[in-house]
Amino acid sequence: MAILDQASLRVLIAGTTHVLDRNGKEAYVYFETGNRAHMLLDDGETRKGSWALAEGGYVVDWNNGAVGRWTLDHEAGSITYVNQDRDVRVRLAGILFGNAKGLPRAAR
Repeated sequence: MAILDQASLRVLIAGTTHVLDRNGKEAYVYFETGNRAHMLLDDGETRKGSWALAEGGYVVDWNNGAVGRWTLDHEAGSITYVNQDRDVRVRLAGILFGNAKGLPRAAR
């Protein structure tokens, strides 16, 4: 396991949209260059909150009360989100520059 450092995270997070593979379905997280984050889950649910770099990764506080503490693990040919609070791993399927999905948007 090779955890990405803070310098790498600054480049890979701020101003990008992460495409996450959640059990074969895509979810999207857009990280504004400030501290705002927006998520579109595979079932159409949307979330917004604030994000910040933190020791060993980043933290996002969603407006619904959920908090995500994530580390990004790099192996040859892949990056995986690893939840620091629970044993959850989510494959990062891609990184798109800017707000590629037009988030936030209204929930379906």
